[in-house]
Amino acid sequence: MQDLQYLIWLTATAAIPPQKAWALLSAFGGARAVYEAPAEALARAVPLTPAERLRLRLHTLAPAQTVLERCRRGGIRLLPIFDPDYPERLKNIYDPPVLLYVRGTLPPLGRMAAITVVGTRRCTPYGALTAERFGYQLSAAGAAVISGMAEGVDSAAHRGALRGPTPTVAVFGTAIDGCYPASNGGLLRDILRAGAAVSEYPPGSKTPKGAFPRRNRILAGLSLGVLVVEAPAHSGALITAGLALDQGRDVFAVPGGIDAPASAGANELIQNGARLVRSVADILREYQGVYDFSPPAAAEAAEPAAAVAAAYAPRPRPAAPAPAASPVPPAPEPHPASAAAPAPAAPLLAALADGPLPFDALLARAGMTATEALALLTVLELRGLIRQLPGRVFERVPRA
Repeated sequence: MQDLQYLIWLTATAAIPPQKAWALLSAFGGARAVYEAPAEALARAVPLTPAERLRLRLHTLAPAQTVLERCRRGGIRLLPIFDPDYPERLKNIYDPPVLLYVRGTLPPLGRMAAITVVGTRRCTPYGALTAERFGYQLSAAGAAVISGMAEGVDSAAHRGALRGPTPTVAVFGTAIDGCYPASNGGLLRDILRAGAAVSEYPPGSKTPKGAFPRRNRILAGLSLGVLVVEAPAHSGALITAGLALDQGRDVFAVPGGIDAPASAGANELIQNGARLVRSVADILREYQGVYDFSPPAAAEAAEPAAAVAAAYAPRPRPAAPAPAASPVPPAPEPHPASAAAPAPAAPLLAALADGPLPFDALLARAGMTATEALALLTVLELRGLIRQLPGRVFERVPRA
């Protein structure tokens, strides 16, 4: 704990960037030695900006001790780069975080296959379906799914992975004790049951400028390769793909329609050499013989593409009954909720019978976890049975 407070001082209080922090640690033999070194000696060892020199003169450990106490209360693990449990792949990138903060249980990523799945926040139903299917099939095959827990593709990939047996890891661009977006609180709780969330930002810290693009180097660095599911031109997912190439990682991309704006960036990646993938087998065969997988065919058969697509596809409204010959009026047309809703979604529809509900209240009334509910809500929304209002409030669509 004593050494950790000096490491927190160096990385958080003095806010020295990872490369310079590691250079200082190497030059002086540890964080405490850096803390006690004269300013002139620090400047001779590593090129420092005037602002960095000023921050290194802030010889106060009070903020670091506050961070340690918050970590203790929140069950947050501190993982320095010299810890044997620090992910080996991440340690070997150009500028690894000197100190990671971890919630949950970080799987042994160095001894297992791990694939980062990224894409646009504003994904289409095709993108959500594909990300969730790949997330599930990678997990079913024994590969850890890593993503950023953002809305859209990231969340879908985590949801899919949660239905498989292999833990999934969320990489934050914010303080480790937060949840961004806040609407993903249920998803985060599900991830932490067996997997982990990691961040280079301590609890209680403000998100610095450029934190999310910098987070992308960790997303790429933890994995063997990056899968881009759906990304428009200039998407942040393309930054992650570029960082993966810089780190010597593989880059995979799922193709989209040639006139689909949401897939323009992913299609361009394929044009520039990313590996086109149509199934999880296209990814796993790259690492077959190095890591043990469940057979790719078995992982895909567990949730065939056609069956998943059918679950998400909008259903036509039932045709009106033919006029009856007798004076008895025809039976009323079934409400779409009873005609097109999958049986597991019945508690959600029942919970919304009395009016709109916020997401958390809907989960409580339906008696479901976020993981169980999110996929079903997507199905119901695609079939026109419910709609999402601002503030992540859901309501049933009235019968026309």
